[in-house]
Amino acid sequence: MAVETVTLELEEPIYQAARRVAEATGQPLETVLRMSIAHALPPLDDVPPESATDLAALALLDDGALWRAARSEFTAARQAELRDLLERQSSGELDDPGEARLHEFLGDYGRLTVRKAHAYLLLARRGYRTPAQEDPGRPS
Repeated sequence: MAVETVTLELEEPIYQAARRVAEATGQPLETVLRMSIAHALPPLDDVPPESATDLAALALLDDGALWRAARSEFTAARQAELRDLLERQSSGELDDPGEARLHEFLGDYGRLTVRKAHAYLLLARRGYRTPAQEDPGRPS
């Protein structure tokens, strides 16, 4: 794996916090900073380019905004329209424009689900307990 050298200016409180972690764990400061950065960034390896920008921006949100992103949902109106389209599809009553609208909704829902998952991942990396961590049926 290639290694790049970066010069980084840190504000004093951030530097001191990283230095204290390095001292407490017996790790070099560079290791603490490298691991901190790695844990702060969302994984974008398998993400389509059109979603990468949005998901990358999640890493820059403060905790409150990240929680809002993790808990975001379709509006009640969009949920009702999606439910209607799905019911019409299952009963065989969905026309071509309805099929296109359903396809659009499902794409939006998939993107929303991935965005929420990335937000929860970042929150977990920041030390918060997330719903997946609280699920008693979750395998360890």
